[in-house]
Amino acid sequence: MRWKNAWIVMRKDLDEFKKQKLVIGSILAMPIVLGVIMPLIMFVPIITMVPLEKQWDIDGYLTTGTFFDEDLEPWTNQTIENTSFFSIVISHKILKNIHINNCIIMSCILENTIVVDSTIQNSSLSSSFLNNVTVIRSKGTGLDGRHILSVSSNLTFTKTKPSTIDQILPMMFNMILMIFIIVPATLPTIIATYSIVGEKNNRSLEPLLATPTTDGELLAGKIFSSFIPSMGSTYLAFGLGVILLDIILIPNVGYPLLPNLTWILSMLFLAPTACLMSVLACVLVSSKVSDVRAAQQLGGFIVMPVVVLMLGVVSGFIFLSPVMIFIFSVLYGGIDLGLFYFARAIFNREKILTQWA
Repeated sequence: MRWKNAWIVMRKDLDEFKKQKLVIGSILAMPIVLGVIMPLIMFVPIITMVPLEKQWDIDGYLTTGTFFDEDLEPWTNQTIENTSFFSIVISHKILKNIHINNCIIMSCILENTIVVDSTIQNSSLSSSFLNNVTVIRSKGTGLDGRHILSVSSNLTFTKTKPSTIDQILPMMFNMILMIFIIVPATLPTIIATYSIVGEKNNRSLEPLLATPTTDGELLAGKIFSSFIPSMGSTYLAFGLGVILLDIILIPNVGYPLLPNLTWILSMLFLAPTACLMSVLACVLVSSKVSDVRAAQQLGGFIVMPVVVLMLGVVSGFIFLSPVMIFIFSVLYGGIDLGLFYFARAIFNREKILTQWA
């Protein structure tokens, strides 16, 4: 294949494309509306309304009241280590590596301590395990346990649940990413379906078919003349969408989330292969029918493989991870290769010249 000839065909088609102002407007507007404006309208209210704080992953944790004495530091007169207590009152002690059961603990400092079925008041805790314990006007860090009642206390634990926004963002990102995959698969139905049958109807195809370009070079030029505007407008909308989403999300999460690895791989591999699949199928349809409207109607069925992926993502059956992106990119790439050779095998320039009305 002489790529110079394919380049000439592509340049000729792009020059014709520049004259179609309405088509250019549609190709630029669709990705921006679907990939930028609609996600902002749909998801920004959700992001600004959901709580950002992570909840403690403690079974049976209840809290009430407000902790005011941030500088609470109990006065102690003795340090006790490596022992256990049962059913007593402990006060003003530093307790290290202690096992406490069914006790009342007042004004103590607890480190690496296990407390069961007890009450703790006006104390400071660190790196301790609490089981069925009531904590009153105390503070603690690095805690773990279950069935804890915190009354006017400030307790922090080692285990946290994902915040609501952490649970929403992956689903939201998957849905927005699917838009940037299905849009480049849809745009070629506007351009590529016109590539052969439209030129035939306008009497501008015959001189091109009469040139010494091979069928492969002609098809390659037609393919890239549709592929480049489709992916160009998609990348433009993608860049704009990423910037706007980060501007909105950074105040809530503290750092830019996009583009992540999945988004980058999708835009480098999955979106181009989906777009190329649509372009090839549209050019194939355009070369076999003699009416532009029929070509565009048949072109609507071409995006079905991408629609199947979208339905899988929306239903939750498919999660767009880097591995899944690689699998579908290879699948679409194989389809692209098969479609190109099939289109070149059945392309018949003599029939287009002599039999189309």
